[in-house]
Amino acid sequence: MIADGGSTDGTLERLRQRAATEPRLRALDTPGNRSVGRNAAVRAAKHDVIACTDAGVEVDAAWFREIVRPFEENPGVDVVAGFYRPLASTAFERIAGVVSAPHVREIDLDRFLPSTRSIAFRREAWRRAGGFDEALAHNEDTPFALALKAAGCRMTFAPAAVVGWRPRGDLTAFYRQHRRFGFGDGESRVQGWFYGTIAAKYGIALALLILGFAMPAAWLLLAAGAALFAAQQASRGFGRIGWLEALVGVPLLKVVYDLAYLNGYVRGRLSPAASRPRR
Repeated sequence: MIADGGSTDGTLERLRQRAATEPRLRALDTPGNRSVGRNAAVRAAKHDVIACTDAGVEVDAAWFREIVRPFEENPGVDVVAGFYRPLASTAFERIAGVVSAPHVREIDLDRFLPSTRSIAFRREAWRRAGGFDEALAHNEDTPFALALKAAGCRMTFAPAAVVGWRPRGDLTAFYRQHRRFGFGDGESRVQGWFYGTIAAKYGIALALLILGFAMPAAWLLLAAGAALFAAQQASRGFGRIGWLEALVGVPLLKVVYDLAYLNGYVRGRLSPAASRPRR
């Protein structure tokens, strides 16, 4: 099942031509945002378990088998969170992959929110969560994942259900992408604690910078905090990318990542969509 959200480049026509010779493929014309398309595809699907991925990702050959395996092994599972691995061909993409995608060893299922790049769920879980909120045009999978958890859906992690995902290839595109993600969280009013933590971190840093003009010892605290931050972020890249990229590039790009999310979140909270009732 492929939902086309109103493309104008002939994609829908090519999908329909392929569907005419491939009975397992159905193409839906669903103009609107991604939530509209996802909900339409779920309603049109014929089976109880729905596996979902995005356009633009590279699906591992074993992805479907691995993401449905937990449902077969445990009838009590409602949601399976798959994994996504950054793909990179440049230094910037390698650094961006570390900053914007977790390593499998960093996954804590109690906190991990599955992405629609790699997720499967029972139709009943989708119904209990209220489906994807069609009022949201940005980052709709975060509110959906939170709604699944709030509905008491039982979730498990399938690390072998992998798709490849390519980060943005330059600083401007990277900033805009994560600002858009933050905007989605802001308009849906989710994860306020996360953004509060980021704001507090940079707020304290700014306060120490200003205070240092009167009390130079504050600059020592700022330097110590910056060094700790850089070490923590660089450690995420060791073993995944080159040591120089990890040591220098990851901490610097993490600052851009944080500021992009904060900017987007504030804009989202102030947007007209933020005042709409959520489902």
